[in-house]
Amino acid sequence: MPDLWPAIRGSDRAGEPVTADKPDSETAGALARTGVPGWLAGLVSTLGVDRSILYAVLARVWQVLTGPISQLLLILYVSPAARDYYYAFTSMLGLQIFVELGLHVVIINLASHEWSGLRLEAGRPTGDETARWRLNSLSRLMTRWYAWAAAVFLLVLLVAGWWFFESAERVRQAAGGEGEGLVAWSGPWCVLACLISLQLTLLPRLSILEGCHQVASLYRTRFWQAIAGTMAVWVCLAAGLELWALVVSAAVRLAGDQYLVRWRYGEFFRSLQQDPGASTAVIDWKQEILPLQWRIALQGFVFWLAVQLPLLFVFRRHEGDAARLGMTWTILTAAQGAALAWVETRRPQFGSLIAERKFPQLDALFFRVSGISMVLMTLAALFLSALVWLLNVVDIPLAERVAAGLLSPWGTLFLSLGFVSQQVSQCVNLYVRAHNRDPFLLASISSNLTVAGLQLWLGWTYGGLGVAAGYFLGVTLVQSPLLTLIWWRIRRDWH
Repeated sequence: MPDLWPAIRGSDRAGEPVTADKPDSETAGALARTGVPGWLAGLVSTLGVDRSILYAVLARVWQVLTGPISQLLLILYVSPAARDYYYAFTSMLGLQIFVELGLHVVIINLASHEWSGLRLEAGRPTGDETARWRLNSLSRLMTRWYAWAAAVFLLVLLVAGWWFFESAERVRQAAGGEGEGLVAWSGPWCVLACLISLQLTLLPRLSILEGCHQVASLYRTRFWQAIAGTMAVWVCLAAGLELWALVVSAAVRLAGDQYLVRWRYGEFFRSLQQDPGASTAVIDWKQEILPLQWRIALQGFVFWLAVQLPLLFVFRRHEGDAARLGMTWTILTAAQGAALAWVETRRPQFGSLIAERKFPQLDALFFRVSGISMVLMTLAALFLSALVWLLNVVDIPLAERVAAGLLSPWGTLFLSLGFVSQQVSQCVNLYVRAHNRDPFLLASISSNLTVAGLQLWLGWTYGGLGVAAGYFLGVTLVQSPLLTLIWWRIRRDWH
């Protein structure tokens, strides 16, 4: 097999990060020169695959391929009660929205606008002085903010998590559940909260990297984090460590983030910590950050209600359904992330094209990559639905055990189609927010509250199946049509 890596990996040496992703045609040409068949190189060009997309997709494909193995290990080595806690932990971590307040999106957009006048030389940003000092100001300001946010987040996680899981434990015991009180959740929860809080302190710098077009290096590290994290989780599950597997996974992710910030891009961030002195090229929080931040933060809150609250509700009311819903949701989220990579990795390019007012090129790029993203998500949803149906009809013991850990065929179909519909709103959201503006506030709040209400209403009676049906109805009939209509109007007016 020909060696593909020289064509796609860029520099691996410290202090020489990739300055920009290769255009699609160059990537295809580089692959062809390594001996890859012409049809494959042509497919790469047609799909718009560059290094950043490749690594983002590889990370998600790895999650999709290894996800069934992880779910099987959860079924084999983790008790049903502990599995419910496993996914409830993940949902509780979504409380990060309440302290992070959507700032990472604003940071990416601001950094991408400044980067249009900068480039990377010898590990340092060089070019337009005003843009460099503004990037410096953004880095210093956001680093301080996230240090305080991480401290608040840790306190919120410890207190809220302790109250929620302890009260849920009492409810289950009072209902006559067997063995729920034996789940040792307190130690893993406290350590996990500390690790996630440390990760939060690094988020502004990772967001600046993404905004400064260092997407290939960022996603390459995430790819290796995914591999190392999966292997670590498998070992922990097989060793009977149950909830501690989540702690080890978080530790692997933190180590990879530290590698990027402290070593690979250490010189880059040291240069951004210089005191601007009397320079007037500073970021004005009230004028440039707050108008978009509070809108994103409020929308993030209602999005958490629509996505995470129903799982926590099912965790308390329907034993076992939280694990089945969580497993199915995890697989679809990985597939959605892989499909969305075509659009998400182009966010810095969107910002730079907007700053240069190259709107025809912006639209051409967006329509191409979002179309690819929608096709891939649709195929993934249909494949998962067919697979779950097959697992439920074949008379094989292993297939029966795997099927028992996922939603029913109808539940999987409803949830999968909901994810396909939501892909539309995800794509248009990325396009619009690259303008450092957000007209979706009222529409996002109303539609997410509708989605959450439908999930809780149907989930009250039908458990995981009801949540899946509510998600599908809310997203397909309300959220995606409403956001797409607004996007179409503002695209005409802004350009």
